[in-house]
Amino acid sequence: MKTFHLIISAFLFLLFFTHEQIFHSSPNSHPKEIAQITKRDAVVYICNGPKSYAYHAHPRCSGLNNCSTQIYKINESDAMNRGRSACLKCY
Repeated sequence: MKTFHLIISAFLFLLFFTHEQIFHSSPNSHPKEIAQITKRDAVVYICNGPKSYAYHAHPRCSGLNNCSTQIYKINESDAMNRGRSACLKCY
């Protein structure tokens, strides 16, 4: 019985702690800002060819079929810093 109470207590503590982290982590953070930060850290794929201009959500995108060089995996923010825009087929 004592073990059961310990398990329930631990579960309730974790439930409360998770709730506090999700809903009360920062009074100034806005949900859209959090989503944008997470999205910018997403992994995307680019072709390093001379005519490449987009980044892609997955390496099998048909927009990468004509890639004349190797396909690289980078962060979305890095791709945007290189002047790449989102692929119209992926996004």
